[in-house]
Amino acid sequence: MTVLYLVRHGQTDWNKENRCQGRIDTELNSEGILQAEAIAQRLAGENIDVIYSSALKRAYTTAEIINRKLSRELVRNEALNEIDFGEWEGLTFEEMRKRPDYSYEQWRLMPHLVTFPGGEKSLKNVQDRAMKFVNEIIEKHNGNNILIVSHGGVIKLIILGMLGIGLEAYNKFFIANASLSIVVIESDRAFLRTLNDTCHIKNLITAKS
Repeated sequence: MTVLYLVRHGQTDWNKENRCQGRIDTELNSEGILQAEAIAQRLAGENIDVIYSSALKRAYTTAEIINRKLSRELVRNEALNEIDFGEWEGLTFEEMRKRPDYSYEQWRLMPHLVTFPGGEKSLKNVQDRAMKFVNEIIEKHNGNNILIVSHGGVIKLIILGMLGIGLEAYNKFFIANASLSIVVIESDRAFLRTLNDTCHIKNLITAKS
């Protein structure tokens, strides 16, 4: 049995501003650092064997904070980078809605048909490059617990790819900052054990208040 632990990076200022980040190399804010420390504590008892991270700072810093607890091999790879949204990057979602090359209804109902102006061709292209890498590390670490620290869009695409669910379901679930999702692979099948678990963050909020 191989287990994938999928963690989204901690919060950035652009997350708070509802601004499209994509490949823009934003950094964790103070809340994001606390979130990363909280998910590190959550993972401390999970017997993680190896950690893979997106090359972008917000994900890699999250992975580094986690690894202070785990002390495992940490590998940075661009295949786990967020979707390249091209000209939409840096815009708030309200600003995106005003652009002629952005259709909110199409993105909401038919995300698999959306193209990103000046960015990646489609969600299928993003999923293909992420899944190629994920399948390689599953084969390399067969029978192990693998932690992947990445981004909301890429984590959703990995989950859909592992479960064989079509890309039209992309916007039917949400991946929060510093959330944990778990996919278990047994022989020729994969199943979702945990989706968007944020209990460790709720405990953090309770402790602060």
